Amino acid sequence: MDQISQTIVSLLFEQAMQFVIAIVLATGIVRGFSGFGSGMIIGPSAAAILGPKTALAMLVIIDSLPTLTLVWPARKRAEWGEIVPVVVGYAMLVPAGVLFLKSGNPILLRWFITISILAAVAVLWSGWRYSGPRSKGVSVAVGGLGGFMGSAAQLPGPPAIIYWLAGALAASTVRANMIIYLFLTDIVVAGGYFLGGIFTFEAVMRGLVAAPFYLVGILIGSKLFGKTSDATYKTIAFVIILISAITSMPVLDAWLRG
Repeated sequence: MDQISQTIVSLLFEQAMQFVIAIVLATGIVRGFSGFGSGMIIGPSAAAILGPKTALAMLVIIDSLPTLTLVWPARKRAEWGEIVPVVVGYAMLVPAGVLFLKSGNPILLRWFITISILAAVAVLWSGWRYSGPRSKGVSVAVGGLGGFMGSAAQLPGPPAIIYWLAGALAASTVRANMIIYLFLTDIVVAGGYFLGGIFTFEAVMRGLVAAPFYLVGILIGSKLFGKTSDATYKTIAFVIILISAITSMPVLDAWLRG
C-alpha cells in the first residue's frame, strides 16, 4: 500500500477526522441549501481540532470541486455585474490575509475567526440592511474586506452576503451570486495559499478525504432548497453557525477534548 492509500485509511479511522467529516457532511447540506456558510461552520470547528492553518487549507480543498454541482446551474441566475468588482476587491487583499495567517498567533487567529463569525451572525440575524451607495468602488471595498477575512480565516462570505441582501435582488439571485462568488474566491485564495506555503501534504489529504462527504451534503441540501421559506432556511443555517462558533472558542478546548 502506497503512502497516499495508507494516509487515507489512517485518516478515516482517526477519531478527530471522523468528527471533522461529520461537520463537513452537515455543512454540505447547509451550503447546498443556502448557498453559503461553509467557512463559518467548518473553519472554527476544524481549527479547534486541527489548528487554523491545516483547517483553512483543508477547507479550500473541500470547497472547490464539490461546489461545481452548485456553480453550473447558478451561472444563469447570477448577476455578473455585481460579482466581478467584488471578486476584484477580494483578490487585492488576499496577500494581507495570507500574511496574517502565516505570522499570526494560532490562538489569536482562532479568536479572530470566532469573533468574526459571531459578529456576522449577529448582523445577519438582526435583519440589518446596508443602505449606503452601491457604486463599483463600494463593491471593490466590500470584496477587499472579504479578501482579508477569506484568506486569513476562510470567511469570504459575510461582507458580500450582507451587501447583496441589502439590495433589491431576489433571494434566488443572491444565492446564485454567493455560489459563483465563493467559487471564484476559492480559486484566488488557493493561489495565495500555494504561494504562501500554507498547503501541506496533511492538509491536502484531509481535504481530499472529506470532500466526498461534502459533495453528498451539497446534493442533499440542493434538493431541499426551495421547499421552505427564506426565513426558515436562514434560521437553521445561523443556528448551526452560531453553535459552531461558540463551541470552537479556545477557552472551551479542555472541555471539548476532555
